[in-house]
Amino acid sequence: MMGLPGFEPGSFPHSHKAALREPKSPKNPKLNSCLEIGWNDFEVWCQSGHTKAYARKLRNYAKAYSYVLFEGKASVLSGFSKGKRRNAMAALANLAKYLGVYKRWKTMVEEADLKWQRRSQIEVFLSIMNTDLSDVQDWLREAVQKLPEKCSSVLIFNAATGLRPGEACTSAGLLSQLAEAERLDDYLNMDLKMLEHFKYPELFLRRSKNAYISFVPDDVLQLIKRVKPKITPNALKKALSKKRLPNKIMGLRKLHGTTLRNNGIQSEVVDLLHGRIQQSIFLRHYYRPDILAGIREKALKAIQPLINETLAA
Repeated sequence: MMGLPGFEPGSFPHSHKAALREPKSPKNPKLNSCLEIGWNDFEVWCQSGHTKAYARKLRNYAKAYSYVLFEGKASVLSGFSKGKRRNAMAALANLAKYLGVYKRWKTMVEEADLKWQRRSQIEVFLSIMNTDLSDVQDWLREAVQKLPEKCSSVLIFNAATGLRPGEACTSAGLLSQLAEAERLDDYLNMDLKMLEHFKYPELFLRRSKNAYISFVPDDVLQLIKRVKPKITPNALKKALSKKRLPNKIMGLRKLHGTTLRNNGIQSEVVDLLHGRIQQSIFLRHYYRPDILAGIREKALKAIQPLINETLAA
């Protein structure tokens, strides 16, 4: 199936290029000791392809396990838990690219017989099943009651869209800025009530975690336009801590996905809205107004009762 003109697979209709390019490594990067690494510079380098929060995570893991790269001890990673090994390998791969020794790292990984292991479908399923979503919903209502509106509005927006926490903060902030500049239609498709994240690849398209589109209930959109929240995930966490509330922000994405599935929406559509499909698949199979209009109607109908209950809190 051919996409619309200007929407060929692998391209996006925006002045910015959507292709994610590997950031350039610094000149003369080879070092003899991890003590010589400029960790702040490495973190900034990571931010060119990742969110600030994930770049900080990469820095911390890389700094903790840089000896693996310098001393050739990749085999020690095999004793880590699956999650810890995945994080350490991602950090060391980025560090190796930064230092210009990625081929050496790949050889070490092959010799140690290490494998990249993403979470399996059953692990994702069990993660959802082990999350008490009624508890998350109760937490959301309490947080909306106790937090300042600049914070609570983002939580409601997060629950309504299913975006990752960082994406939700970025999206709400972008909406606020564009509304103030009277340029909301640069981001919001008025006909479909759809946020077109793909128009801002530098903000929403990354190597593995993407956000393409979101459908927003009108009452939530009006809330964001009125409050104009501009807040970071870290500020949200601090606000929750100040009110002695637990941090269950990550549960909002699961709440959104499960709510859609419980209302008969196909898992493939949930994957689309949660950015778990390839860019080419989005463009080739989903970027059609007739298809998106049908998805919008079902998605908003499914999520509206949750939003109504939350706004009434």
